[in-house]
Amino acid sequence: MPQSRRRVFIVGELSADGAFRYRFPEPSGNPLKTVRMAIGDLMGKGERDVPNHKADKLSDINLKRIRAVKEGEGRDSLPDELQLDCHKNHKSHRHLDTYGRMAWDKPSPTITARFDSFSRGRFGHPALDRTITLREGARLQTFPDEFEFLGSKVEAARQIGNAVPPVLAERVAQSVRAALEGGEHA
Repeated sequence: MPQSRRRVFIVGELSADGAFRYRFPEPSGNPLKTVRMAIGDLMGKGERDVPNHKADKLSDINLKRIRAVKEGEGRDSLPDELQLDCHKNHKSHRHLDTYGRMAWDKPSPTITARFDSFSRGRFGHPALDRTITLREGARLQTFPDEFEFLGSKVEAARQIGNAVPPVLAERVAQSVRAALEGGEHA
C-alpha cells in the first residue's frame, strides 16, 4: 500500500464448537510503496490519457503557498506572510499537514474525503504546483486505472477517500472466506 493509514476492522465469529477459525491477514512482507511508485508515471499525462486525471487550478494565494513549500513539508514551513491568522496565533495547532506537499519517496499521508483540496492536508503534488488529481488519489488508495469515478469532483473525492483500498479489502475478504470454508487463513 502506498499510504500510511490506520484502519480498524471488526470481524465477529460464532462457531458451534467455540473454535476460532478467523485469522486477520498477516502483513504481506512487501515494503510500503512510495508516492513515486504509485503516481510517478502520471506526470505529463492528462484526463485524455487516464480517467479522472484532471489537474485543478489553485487560487493565486494557494499557488504562492505551494511554491513556498518543498516536497514533504507542511504549513509550518510557510513564510509568515502566507500563513493564515489562525495558524500564526496558534503555532501548536494540530493541523500541521495543511498546505503541504507529499514526499516522493515515502508512503502518502491518509487519503481523506477532501484530498482534492490543498488547504485540507498534505495533498500537494511532490513536484508540480497543484494538488494531486482524483486519479492520483485513487492510485494511492490502490484503485486500478480502469476504475472510473462518476459524479462531481467533490463526490468522486469522497468516494475515493472514504473507500477501503481494494487491495486491502481483497485480503480481508480472502481471510473471511477462508474462515467460512473452515480452513486455515491463507
